[in-house]
Amino acid sequence: MYGGNRAWGHNSIGVTTPTPIWYLAEGCTGGDFETWVLVQNPNAESTHVKLTFMTEKGVIPGPEMDLAGNSRHSFPLKNYVTSYDVSTKVEADRAVIAERAMYGGNRAWGHDSIGYAP
Repeated sequence: MYGGNRAWGHNSIGVTTPTPIWYLAEGCTGGDFETWVLVQNPNAESTHVKLTFMTEKGVIPGPEMDLAGNSRHSFPLKNYVTSYDVSTKVEADRAVIAERAMYGGNRAWGHDSIGYAP
């Protein structure tokens, strides 16, 4: 990912094996923070994807959708969670890839990370 007219950039290690469950830590939607959960379906067939959010106030059900084969969807967490701290669980019927992109300072900085797959 790049920002600031390519004045800064960040990368993340790749995923060697897709899996149906991912955990993504360290999201934030308060203040000038912006967090996105990106889910890629590398399969030819569609898969059902469900997000669950873990916040300081407890577990919050998130969006669900059918994700077409060989496609990706970006979920802006500000549409679902308005708290500062949020972690996300991604569940799918088929093996997928999930990562979390986070920006701050009106996109003066950002970073990206793959999730943890149990």
